[in-house]
Amino acid sequence: MKKQPIVHLTLMAAALALSSLTGTALGVSEAEPNQPIQSPHPLVGGTGSNIVVNGAIAHYGLSMPDVDFYSFEAQEGDVITLNIEGTTNGLDASLTLFGPESTYPVLIFSSDATLDSGSTTEADPRIDPIRLNAPGRYTIAVSSFPVFFRAGGTMTSTRTLSSGEYTLVISGLTSTVQYVNIDIKPGSVELAPINPKAKGVIPVALLSSNGFNALDVDASTLTFGSTGHERSYQRCAKSGEDVNGDGRPDLVCHFDNELAGFRRGDSAGVVKGKTKGGKLFEGRGDLKVVPEKRSD
Repeated sequence: MKKQPIVHLTLMAAALALSSLTGTALGVSEAEPNQPIQSPHPLVGGTGSNIVVNGAIAHYGLSMPDVDFYSFEAQEGDVITLNIEGTTNGLDASLTLFGPESTYPVLIFSSDATLDSGSTTEADPRIDPIRLNAPGRYTIAVSSFPVFFRAGGTMTSTRTLSSGEYTLVISGLTSTVQYVNIDIKPGSVELAPINPKAKGVIPVALLSSNGFNALDVDASTLTFGSTGHERSYQRCAKSGEDVNGDGRPDLVCHFDNELAGFRRGDSAGVVKGKTKGGKLFEGRGDLKVVPEKRSD
């Protein structure tokens, strides 16, 4: 098992320096496990903010090279910069950015960059401003050169040369995604059963909380389904009701069952949207895909 990274004071100082130069910094430490690509460390950014991640590449005792995968939500038109700063112990790091599709296409790779204010060596990679052409969840791989990737996150090389700590800085994200609670088919005692071939709609309750007013949702922005990008919205109730008995009004909306795109093996449904004030939110709820009933 990979040891948790020890963040030295020099790296913390570098993060603070970056925040003073580039705006508000949201600092986090790498959370394990974050490998393979399907199990990344999810990151949350904010308007006008940088995300600063302190992590480490450590191959010792591992059967495969250590790779740190991170994911973040972005909007179409975001222009982002990825930068590795403050590497230690001679780490020769590489950066790979994967697209938002479930096949994880490789968008861009970088292993070296010109020396900048936060770099300790020209081996610290940087991906200069790149415009993202689709909304969704993108994935970053931090690895040691010469580990390269194919689409899907598989490695084309497993030869590793260096280990060490690093600071990853992500800038240019436009807004924070707020994670909210939902209830698919409210009232179901067990996991909500979904028959992908059935006609009709799937009711989903958006549950209010201290930081989220479900009645403030812009219903026209709602999407729901297997990935959360499915345009299956049909309608929402005109008024709220307290679905979970916590004294707050929740909002029940209906989505087209077939357009939601569920398939056998899916275990969760995802709803995405915006509030009337433009704040992005996302909610996940458990479900169970069941086979179509046979006619008598």
